[in-house]
Amino acid sequence: MRIDAYITEYARITPQNIALEEGKNSISYGCLDEDINILASPLVVFEHCRFAILAESGIQYIKILMAVYRSANIAIPLPIEFPKFSLELILDANNVNNIIATDTQYFRFGESFFERFGTVIIVDNDNSLNILRRKLESETNKPKLRLVIYTSGTTGTPKGVMLSDKNLVANAKSIIEVLGITPKDKAALVISMHHAFGNSIIDSHIMAGGSIRIGSMNFMDSVFNLVESEVSIFYGVPSTYRILLKYPDRFKKAFANVRMAASAGGGMDWKIITDIWGLTPNIDILPMYGQTEATARLAYLPAEDVDEFIDTIGKAIPGVELDVFDSEYRSVEPKITGELVARGDNILLGYLDDEISTKERVIDGWLHTGDLAQKLPNGYIKLLGRKDDLIKIGDHRVNPREIERHIEENNKVSKVFVVPISHELLGTAISLMVIPTKGTEINTLFTFCRKSMPGYLCPREILLIDSLPLSENGKISNRSIIEEYKHVKASM
Repeated sequence: MRIDAYITEYARITPQNIALEEGKNSISYGCLDEDINILASPLVVFEHCRFAILAESGIQYIKILMAVYRSANIAIPLPIEFPKFSLELILDANNVNNIIATDTQYFRFGESFFERFGTVIIVDNDNSLNILRRKLESETNKPKLRLVIYTSGTTGTPKGVMLSDKNLVANAKSIIEVLGITPKDKAALVISMHHAFGNSIIDSHIMAGGSIRIGSMNFMDSVFNLVESEVSIFYGVPSTYRILLKYPDRFKKAFANVRMAASAGGGMDWKIITDIWGLTPNIDILPMYGQTEATARLAYLPAEDVDEFIDTIGKAIPGVELDVFDSEYRSVEPKITGELVARGDNILLGYLDDEISTKERVIDGWLHTGDLAQKLPNGYIKLLGRKDDLIKIGDHRVNPREIERHIEENNKVSKVFVVPISHELLGTAISLMVIPTKGTEINTLFTFCRKSMPGYLCPREILLIDSLPLSENGKISNRSIIEEYKHVKASM
């Protein structure tokens, strides 16, 4: 069953129920289903072809996405926050011949951008279709392929993750169960729809017959007003909550009737948790962990355990099996570090036009996440950083996240970031960037490092910074840390 089929079902049984809201506009399940049929009509003559979608986040984007599904074609949403040249590389490398775009994006990117496509369909705000040209070409695609979502690119070039209807439905079903989503729930969607987390919010609330209130993080007043419009579940990445918590009075008022604050896209630190509870003590906080390759989410930390186990990702969502493997692909015992692996109906079909990367990541049905982890005795999983983040200093392989935690737990600092730098003898050494707190002293940090860590781990320099080194999608990665370091050094 496809995701769009659930819209048709709710259009039959509860046609007047609101499905989507955006600003002053709203649309019922009945009207949404009709609009999807209109948009799908010129696409049905294509036979399981790739369709790029170039549309801003909003009701119109969801209509276009569901229309591509309904026409039995393959949706390839383009992350519009990517620079133009990145999108051109994606399109040209993955042989995308067809595109459906909003008129806003057509004028934004310009006519020359669309010259590479044989089929170009433009959608106006009133659902009018302008078929600039149409060229039917036979394509050979994986039979079950329905959606291609691009990774954020924080660890390299973005890859096209191929997902099936089974992947989408299985993950949405699990999320509905974990969050207890019902037709009465209204979700606040203020993050990008073009990535896995946002897409899973759409799928899970549509499958449950609930509603979605769409906004953005561009203006704080509009975000808080959105939350106050009877939203029951709020979704955000950690940086979303950090930004909103800068306005405690507005946060307390807006979130007073929100039953759950869910998070993914990075770990929720203890300060965020305590700040939220300090303002809204009755709200359930539900941190989640996932990857695009898993149709969004793999694990969650039950709300009742957030207080005690916030430094873990909790346990697998229903329908998913998690384990930790050693380098020989054998399951390890608790407290032994290895690579987190996962399997279930939500695991990707593979990477688009990239068999080599697919075989490297999916081995014997297990998705190798690239995250270092340990199993705890209670079955919960603790992440210890990325395999790709390991730094080789001389003949030592070092996990920078362990160094950061060691310094943070024993010193007066807010946050510590390890930066790999070039060294003429060791090949690589480390510097530290530190977000200070009251009482932070650089000399004290140097002394601590010299006394508590081997010499090759002692930092060559310590730089104080004001803010988190976040990437464009709000995550912290080795790449974003190194970029922030370069920026700091250049400004000195």
